[in-house]
Amino acid sequence: MLLKKNIWGLCGVMILLFIAVSPGHAQSTRINTDNLHTWIVYNGQHLITDKFGLHAEIQVRRNNGLSNWQQLLLRPGLFYKVNKNVLATAGYCFVETYPYGDIPSAKTAFPEHRIWEQVQLTQQTGSVDITNRFRLEQRFIGDASAGTFTNVRYENRARYMFKANIPLGKASPFYLPVYDEIFIAFGKNVKYNTFDQNRLGLGLGYNVGKKTKLEVGYMYQYVQQRNLTAAFSQVVENNHTIAINVFSSLPFKRGG
Repeated sequence: MLLKKNIWGLCGVMILLFIAVSPGHAQSTRINTDNLHTWIVYNGQHLITDKFGLHAEIQVRRNNGLSNWQQLLLRPGLFYKVNKNVLATAGYCFVETYPYGDIPSAKTAFPEHRIWEQVQLTQQTGSVDITNRFRLEQRFIGDASAGTFTNVRYENRARYMFKANIPLGKASPFYLPVYDEIFIAFGKNVKYNTFDQNRLGLGLGYNVGKKTKLEVGYMYQYVQQRNLTAAFSQVVENNHTIAINVFSSLPFKRGG
């Protein structure tokens, strides 16, 4: 029953995605551009006490394989363990975005500061591990023309991710991670990217003991850029991404 509910939830997300990118909701003209990225991510959730812990996240995002910078993201936070299945987290995020691709959204590298809050729900349905994550972001975006934290633009964004880790056999440490995450921007400063982006991924995961996971896979990222071109066209990025993720829940508390 729980698995059916999550599948229906994922179907709902995909329907919203279809509506958002369908021709009736699009700009009259669109320009599509393709990029090849590599994302290397460390995502740590480390208990300090029985209930409170540190969220530690570093993302190195490269363009043209590994040749050039795309983004650097640092996301620390504090979480509260409501129970074994629910984590509530709040924190800060620093993002440095670089010009990349044939139609870059920035003239030079520029900073962004965020405040974020999220609730993460985990459960096991049969042998499949299910994660539902709801995140809100308050974004303070610097000047993409000057590369400074001036002329700051404020935006809000809501994110929802569904993820299933499907084991490859009862005794095997390997599993298949499958996930989808949708991003919706809102607020008075949002004009052309209310539907901001979607990320769909598939990979191969390996349990390195009980507290650490390594995942390597492919992620397709569909992005609608924030601004139009000089010819009033909407730029859509089709980003093909090699995703390398390390997840750790090693506790920092004594006796963990």
